[in-house]
Amino acid sequence: MDQFIKLAIRGISLSQIQSGIYVLLLEEESGRIKLPIIIESMQAQSIAYALGKRDTSRSFTHDLFFSFAKEFHIRLKAVVIYKLINGIFFSYILFEGDHIIGEVGEEGNKIEKKEHRIDSKTSDAVALAVRFQAPIYTTREIFDKAGIYFENGFPKENDTSETGIENTSFLFFKEKSQQDLENMTEKDLNALLNHAVVNECYELAARIKKELDRRE
Repeated sequence: MDQFIKLAIRGISLSQIQSGIYVLLLEEESGRIKLPIIIESMQAQSIAYALGKRDTSRSFTHDLFFSFAKEFHIRLKAVVIYKLINGIFFSYILFEGDHIIGEVGEEGNKIEKKEHRIDSKTSDAVALAVRFQAPIYTTREIFDKAGIYFENGFPKENDTSETGIENTSFLFFKEKSQQDLENMTEKDLNALLNHAVVNECYELAARIKKELDRRE
């Protein structure tokens, strides 16, 4: 996993503006770059529950999977967020389990460990990673597209090296016309979409998402 960037969960926030919208905020180890991901209510509750921040009397499907995996000696090794298309993050879980090889003999089957990769919704993958205490990774390309740089707890201004957007704070709060959005690159749109989500400007986020969808 040397070619990937390791992430930690910074928090989960509930929008006070639009019901049912949650933002999962992941960050790199230094804490300077954060990756906001929109997730559904059930997955947000499941992640928060696993982090010990909600009613522990509840259980989720992720808990069933965790119990099943433990019973059959399946180990989740890592979660990888590997692709971003039109504001949607794609992930896979990497796990290791027993694999029976050869024929049954006097000493029984020969068993070896085998690694498997399964595609997963990002929020489900993170919910499992928390339960298995497994690391979460992403790629430099995704950070370049959607990572937000922070200094002293606030988005960093005048940064064009990664997001490609000069003076991000100014551009975010400036009124965006449809023509403005159409003239922006996909990379800039993804970065602006994440700023819109973090700042709970969901009307702008919806317009950006519509423009991204139009380019499919």
